[in-house]
Order: sequence, then structure tokens, then C-alpha cells
Amino acid sequence: MSKISRDGYEQIKVIKNALDSMFDKLDSSVFYVETEGKVKDIEKKYTQKNVFELVQDEFESISGIVEESGNWEEVQ
Repeated sequence: MSKISRDGYEQIKVIKNALDSMFDKLDSSVFYVETEGKVKDIEKKYTQKNVFELVQDEFESISGIVEESGNWEEVQ
């Protein structure tokens, strides 16, 4: 089991709050212009993508470690 100081754990909670805030800001869709080929229908020229999906794996890795740190043994 990993060990952490109280101050270290408090800093990790700050990281968790920052991740939650970034998720709220990134959890939206944007439209990208398709530049390949000639598209006559304007609605087919744009592709909708969720921005958060581009960084979801990184968020899950970081948040998993942050969540696990709540079970680490405290050192003095």
C-alpha cells in the first residue's frame, strides 16, 4: 500500500477538483469542417465531436490514481 502525508492528500484533492472543473468545461460538442472532397450539402460538411472524448483516457487514469489515494496510509 502506498503512503501519503496529510498535506500531500490535500494537494491531491485540489487536483481532483481541478479535473472535475475541466470535465465540466470540456463536456461539450464542437463542429469540425470536413475539408476532404467537395460536399454540396452544407449540413454534411460539418462533423460533430465531443471534446471530452479526446482526453477521456487521460482523465480516467488521473482520476483513478486520485481516487485510490484516499485509501493510502497516512505518514507523519
